[in-house]
Amino acid sequence: MLTAARRPPARKLPSLRSLRSLRPTRLGGPLLLIAWLLIGVWFSFAVPAFETPDEVYHYAFSRHLAQGNPLPVQSSESTGPWQQEGSQAPLYYMLTGWLTAGVDQGDFEAIAVFNPRSNMGDPLFPGNKNRMLYSAAPRPLVGANLALHMGRWFSLLLGGLTIWFTYRTAQLAFAPRSRLPLMAALLVAAIPQFVFISASFSNDNMVVVAAAAVLYWLARLLVRERQAPIRAWEWAGLGALLGIAALSKLQGLGLFALAGGAGLLLAWERRDWRLLFTAALGTALPALLIAGWWYWRNFTLYGDWTGVSHLVAINGLRAKPLDWDDFWLEFRGLRYSFWGLFGWFNILLPTWFYALADGLAIFAAAGAALGTYVSRRRLRPAWLQQDATRVRLLLLAWIGISALLLVYWMNRATGSQGRLIFPALSALAIWAVVGLDFWYRRLPPTYRGAAWAVFPALLLGMTLYSVTLVIPAAYAAPAPVAAIPPQAQPANIVYGDAERIELHAVETPVARLRPGEAAEITLYLSAPAKLERDYELFIQLLDESGAVLGNVTSHPGWGRNPTTLWEPGAVYPDRYLVPIIGRVDPSSPLLARVYTGFINPDSPPPDHFPVTARDPSGAEITPMPAVVEIAPHAAPDAQELGLSPAGILFGDAFQASALHAPAEISRGEAITLTVLWEATGRPAADYTAFVHLLDATDSYVAGYDRAPAGDRFPTSRWQPGDRILSRFALTTPPDLTPGEYSVWLGLYDADSQGQTRLPVSGAGGLDSMHDMVRVESVLVR
Repeated sequence: MLTAARRPPARKLPSLRSLRSLRPTRLGGPLLLIAWLLIGVWFSFAVPAFETPDEVYHYAFSRHLAQGNPLPVQSSESTGPWQQEGSQAPLYYMLTGWLTAGVDQGDFEAIAVFNPRSNMGDPLFPGNKNRMLYSAAPRPLVGANLALHMGRWFSLLLGGLTIWFTYRTAQLAFAPRSRLPLMAALLVAAIPQFVFISASFSNDNMVVVAAAAVLYWLARLLVRERQAPIRAWEWAGLGALLGIAALSKLQGLGLFALAGGAGLLLAWERRDWRLLFTAALGTALPALLIAGWWYWRNFTLYGDWTGVSHLVAINGLRAKPLDWDDFWLEFRGLRYSFWGLFGWFNILLPTWFYALADGLAIFAAAGAALGTYVSRRRLRPAWLQQDATRVRLLLLAWIGISALLLVYWMNRATGSQGRLIFPALSALAIWAVVGLDFWYRRLPPTYRGAAWAVFPALLLGMTLYSVTLVIPAAYAAPAPVAAIPPQAQPANIVYGDAERIELHAVETPVARLRPGEAAEITLYLSAPAKLERDYELFIQLLDESGAVLGNVTSHPGWGRNPTTLWEPGAVYPDRYLVPIIGRVDPSSPLLARVYTGFINPDSPPPDHFPVTARDPSGAEITPMPAVVEIAPHAAPDAQELGLSPAGILFGDAFQASALHAPAEISRGEAITLTVLWEATGRPAADYTAFVHLLDATDSYVAGYDRAPAGDRFPTSRWQPGDRILSRFALTTPPDLTPGEYSVWLGLYDADSQGQTRLPVSGAGGLDSMHDMVRVESVLVR
């Protein structure tokens, strides 16, 4: 006859009468919840409307139900304002729709105006963090904004319950040491991203709390004494929680596998296989009553029980299988957005924080593994009979199931985010405390308190830093300035006729830049009267031929300050980083022109014609109010170019260090003189090079005048050490008499029209006059 193995006495499962005691009984628990809720409310006000991931779509789904409409019927080609969220399990939306049904939400479209240049998913790009165009505008707590915040506060209550269930589960996972359960709850509460998501209008909060509740319920069953019966209401309660999880989000289906495994374990330990039937029936019935109807609806409408095919078709189906390179790239984003990555996946915390948080997590994981190994060796065979062990293994199983679900999702769809791990957050936090406790028990008692404070202090510090500085700075419009700084270059350009925008001045970098860097450009803008339309501006860096080397197109304030929000007469500093991405000719540095203007909102895309620009006299102009110096990655090299050393000095700022010209040409053929200039000083003016072809009597035959760098880079911008490559193509007359000719080179002040030439020295064996030098003798055949 089979008999159950003995195991140490376990704590009794609280009775129904004692359920009222299932709250944090120590002062730390209530204080933690109160403080966390206050910080969460702070987040709910600090984050502008619809500036959390997919919040506008979550809200649109809820609003649709609040207006008395049925669940939307999804299609991969056509969706409503809820987009892919209309394919999600609907419990969260039904509850928030019921909560907000009495609120007039007719102003939703006026608030939910998308920023057409919003930067989603690229936290390294410095601008357009706002998904909504008017996120900088203050909004009263009425209408759609009130309904949104009601949903956010409901989410906060769910987040508070998640912390509470984490605490209660941790009490079952540890020996009666009150600080460890509170530490697990504190770790959950302090994660910046958890507060951010909990303060958002998102169905993630529903499945997170449902998962935490199921874990607690299963943990209670696992620590039950084997002689104590499991009542029908307890199985029904588990089924209700599973139904809530399944109707919250598809991740909740993974909890059914966990519950099934726990049921098998309980039946095996009790040697009562009838328990399986009782458990299956007791949990399945309420779960089906709560969630089954929605899965049946999916099957009848789409032939897909889960509806996930439409969800991934709208959200973004992965085009190719996930390989290791893609996985590690997404895994970095997954880690970052687990700790704290705000907005629409585009507002970073300091990078050292992620490295430190990852390091502490690895430290905790190593401690958990070692601690489990040591505990198993010390207690076996009684290790598996310990209440704490059984609860921890339950949590570990859920972590494993969650990881498998995450990998499955990553293989099917794009856009993995850390919040997808949050259903396992309570389990992860408890295991982190297991690991930290393993290490810290080895410290002298004097240092243990300080050691325990490190991880939660880091997380809490980043949470407060986020809500006080990082998030507000990402959405706040630039404040007007009382005066334009003196270093700014006056522009005095007026855009438009009926509605006018004035560009008063421009600041550009003083230092020379290189391709791959970004030019910091600040515009000082104002409007004399209230603007009725939103104008996008553009800033382009152009080379001498008009080719675009860098471009930024955005609503002012880098998306945060649309023109309809401007106060008349206020001067706004508008700062941009314009990346230099075009090719820069290596022959010389470039004086790029800053071309800036506004797009006519009446012009159809993709043309986007600019608004007319005028100077102070009213004349229409092409607005190029400033310049930026750009150097090539590498200066030209005489040896690589096959040039002969020369060392000819012109004045005290120029040297023709190397050159080349053909020794023989055919009549009518052009003579190409290649000169490598080197700046030996700072030229005081703009100079023009002249190339003359003289005959045997030193009479002028042909000539060519051009600045050494052409229109690319005037000599007044040269700095000592600059090298500029010039090619002068001297056209010879077609009837030129064959014979010997000489090519002469010189420089003159461009403003003097050739009258003021620079003296020549250092010509060596070359013939020279005072103001020019013979660089080659050419035989014309």
